[in-house]
Parts: sequence; structure tokens; C-alpha cells
Amino acid sequence: MKARIAAEVLGDDPLKLSTAIDGAIARRFSFYQEGIQKYQNAEFVNKRKALPTVWTKGSASLLSYRKEIDDYPLFVIPSLVNRYYILDLLKENSFLRWLTNEGWGPYVMDWGHPGPAESNFGLEDYIVQYLLPALKEVEKRSGKKPIVIGYCMGGTLATALSVLAQPLVKSLVLIASPWDFHEKEDQRAIQQGRWLQSLLPWINTVGHFSGEGLQSLFASLDPTLSLRKFLNFRQLDVDTEQEKVFISLEDWLNDGVSLTQKVACECLQEWYGENLTEKGHWVVSGEKIALNKVRVPTLSVVSDNDRIVPKASSLALSAGIDRSTLIETPLGHIGIMVSRNAQSKVWKPIVDWMEQFGS
Repeated sequence: MKARIAAEVLGDDPLKLSTAIDGAIARRFSFYQEGIQKYQNAEFVNKRKALPTVWTKGSASLLSYRKEIDDYPLFVIPSLVNRYYILDLLKENSFLRWLTNEGWGPYVMDWGHPGPAESNFGLEDYIVQYLLPALKEVEKRSGKKPIVIGYCMGGTLATALSVLAQPLVKSLVLIASPWDFHEKEDQRAIQQGRWLQSLLPWINTVGHFSGEGLQSLFASLDPTLSLRKFLNFRQLDVDTEQEKVFISLEDWLNDGVSLTQKVACECLQEWYGENLTEKGHWVVSGEKIALNKVRVPTLSVVSDNDRIVPKASSLALSAGIDRSTLIETPLGHIGIMVSRNAQSKVWKPIVDWMEQFGS
């Protein structure tokens, strides 16, 4: 039976199959290169208007999207490892501008790129020296306790901020934010945490974790993603919404932010390695950041298909916070912010919740 099937597939010349496979691989790689070349030669440039800066310290700035004085204030915290404008990718595809049009008043933290002022910064420094004063600035300008919104790693930082500055926080929204880095003692996650420790000597030698290194690490989570996305981009028509979104998103990915040596070591060792967050042993400014200390109403948005922040990691926030509401979505980590369905499946439910528990 096996011999007959092999004969039917291979025919009279077994080398034909091998040649056909080699040819198919060569064609796909050629198309992949064409996709990359198309991106590199694209004429579209995503130009952004400067936003009012209402507070600044070191490399960090607090940008205001707020239009009207009565718009309820939101303090939005993005991840440290990517630029904030994934939340404002295009005028027609912007979480922050959509919130503004819905009558909210977002202020967003723009971390910038670490400079001399942040050279010795750890996570505590970013939270205490930057997030806390920025939160106070939002409260001072609006006269109201803001709703704090954290995206990705920004949600982990926002959780600590809400413990340290609870009287200043109205409510908390955590979007695709990691917390249980061992994912309920999943052996794959634990082994990954151990493997990440091998990067520590290199980081200590270089003195930081470069944006390029971080992107390579994220890319390793889905090794065929680059091939798939550029093969798809090659086929997109020029000057379409899809092409503009792809170019803008790829530009954002290539505008990665380095982590300081101390932050990188804390994240890899204390978070991914020792899982101090889930254990309740993560200490910031002398305070243990335990979820039972988060007493404000909290919304957790969790993705079912997130390769960067696995579902089990972010579900821990909802499970551990008493006054918590959970929204689950099929959209991926980045799709939550940029996909066509983001507004209906994520943004609108967030606003519905904030209208009930926030403003």
C-alpha cells in the first residue's frame, strides 16, 4: 500500500518531487522578498500632528488628547517596550482619538527612549518618579480622579500604581496585561522563564536590552509570522486602508524602545523567572503589590489568541482582584488596538463599562 502511494506521488522519477518542493520554496521566498521590498519602497508616510505636552520629566512626557474641560479624564499607560502610538496608529484607526470623540479626555504617557536621566532606572523608578507625578498632574488639571487604563506591560505598571496611589484612582482598566508569568504553573511557561535567564549576562555586558533584541524575542514566539505577513502585504493594492495600516504598524514595530539594564533584569528574573507578581512578592516603594490590595473597580480585557501575553497570564488579574469585571475577546494582542473589529469587540465594551463604574 505504502509503496503504491509513494509510486503515485513520486512517479517514475523520485527526484521530481524534491525538485518541485525546492521550486515552491524558492518562489515563496522570492515573493517574501518582494513584500519586504514593497514595504521599503512604499511612498505612504504616516504623519502625526504634535500633541500638547502637559508634563515632562527626563525622556517621558504626558500628552493630552482631551478636548473639552468636562470630558472625564483618562490616564493611559502604554508598555515600556513599544511607543505609545499603537494606541493612535492612524486617524481612522485610533483608540485614543475614538475615546476623545466619545466624550472622554485621554492623557497618555509617552515614555520616549531611555536617556541619561533613566540610565539607572528600574521599574520602581518609572512608577514612582514618572507615573505617580503624571497621575497627580491629570488629577490637578481635571479636578477629578482619573480612570487609569493600562495596555500590555502598561497594565502591570498601572496595577502597581493603583495600589500605591489608590485615593487618586477612580477605576482601573487592564488591557492584555501580564501578571501570572508562569501561567498557572504551565511547564512551557516555566521553562521559558528559565531560558530567559540566559540573556542576563548579555544584558549586563551591553548595559541595556535593545529594541531590536526585544523585537527578535517577540518574533521567536511565532517564527513564521514575518513570512506570512509580507507574503500577504505583497498582494495588497497600493494606497488602500489595508496597506496604510500595514505600513504604519510595521513602522511602529521598527520604532522599538530599549529597556534599561535594571528594568530588563527585573522583568526577566523577577517576573518571568520568579513570578513575583502572581506570588504577591513584587515590591515597589516598600509596598508589596498584591492583587487583594487593588480595591477600585477594575475591568480586565483578555485575549483568547494572544501570543505575547497568554490568556492564563492576564486572566490572573481578573481572578485576583475582588471588584473585577472580565471581557474576553478573540482579537490578538495587537488586533485589540488596530483591527477592524477592535471598536465593536473591545473599545465599545470598555466605554460601556467605564460609563457604569468610572465616570
